[in-house]
Amino acid sequence: MLLTVKEVSQRLKISASLAYSLIAKGDLPSYQIGSCRRVSEEDLDRFLDERRHEPTQLPSRQHRHF
Repeated sequence: MLLTVKEVSQRLKISASLAYSLIAKGDLPSYQIGSCRRVSEEDLDRFLDERRHEPTQLPSRQHRHF
């Protein structure tokens, strides 16, 4: 399924201008269809997977006083 830039920005909870910037830099692949820009769900999922950061080590237990 193809998403509009507005739908991409809503899913990522970012501005449409930032979504366009990611597309323009080539970080997020897209399709130009006439005057419309579209992003495939698969490309969006891949974009997110590539940026996923898992901690290499869990933080040690610390006591916190509230």
